[in-house]
Amino acid sequence: MIYKSHYLPDKEFANKEDLFKSLKENLSVIEDQKKAKIYESYKKGQSINMKAIDISKFDIEQQKALKLDDNYYYVAFNSTRILDNHDDVHIDGIWKKTIQEKQFKNYVVTDHELEVLNTVVRKEYVEIFTAKVPFSILGKTYNGNTEILIYKFPKDKVQIPIVKEWLDSGDELQGSVRMKYIKFLFCMDSNDPDDVELKTNYDKYYEYIANKEDFEYIPYYFAILEASNEKESSFVLYGSNQVTGQINNNKQAEKSLEEKEAEKSLLKEQEEAQTTKMLKELLNKF
Repeated sequence: MIYKSHYLPDKEFANKEDLFKSLKENLSVIEDQKKAKIYESYKKGQSINMKAIDISKFDIEQQKALKLDDNYYYVAFNSTRILDNHDDVHIDGIWKKTIQEKQFKNYVVTDHELEVLNTVVRKEYVEIFTAKVPFSILGKTYNGNTEILIYKFPKDKVQIPIVKEWLDSGDELQGSVRMKYIKFLFCMDSNDPDDVELKTNYDKYYEYIANKEDFEYIPYYFAILEASNEKESSFVLYGSNQVTGQINNNKQAEKSLEEKEAEKSLLKEQEEAQTTKMLKELLNKF
């Protein structure tokens, strides 16, 4: 078996012991880089499938916890317990500080562009909270629950018509969170007595990884204990971790290919009209 690491892209290792040795030699640099970097989650396999979730499948207590109101959209931009392609797994409670500090401070935008024309919802209308839901409700076969990061915002405050159409139609759209990692633990499946702490970390969080069956073997990973949602979360077209989505009171009927093509044509026209309108408004200010 050949071992590779995202953090050592130019190297291959014949055994895990050599891999571990190289990772430990570079660990301080790796950890500093992880703390300094601003991540866009869809680029690391942590994007979210925005197709609507049937809320009728939630029990009464879960529905109360989500504080559902038909006048609002509830969009899940991140979920825990999924090991991504940067060898990171988000742990429940990761967004606790964000919820405390970022209420009505983060925008909803498109493509992680903090620009006027990319703003879907202004920050003063965005409430942030989390909820624990079973993977089964999200259409996945993973065992147990996942904690999802939810943005709540009024339906009439969505500024880009094409995004509103997507949210209302139930067609697939991806959600992605801009984030910075604050606290994390390196976890390594090592039998070296010098690595007892890293092995303890590995054993503690390994069973927490919901998608472990997707991997032949997981020699190491980072357990992310705390992250900060920085300035915005975004709608994007593509991503690979389709685990949660928009929380909706009703199932959306599947559309035919012809209907979807007609909608795309209409949405393109609406987007162009909205862009022209917003540009005119900006020019009138000068």
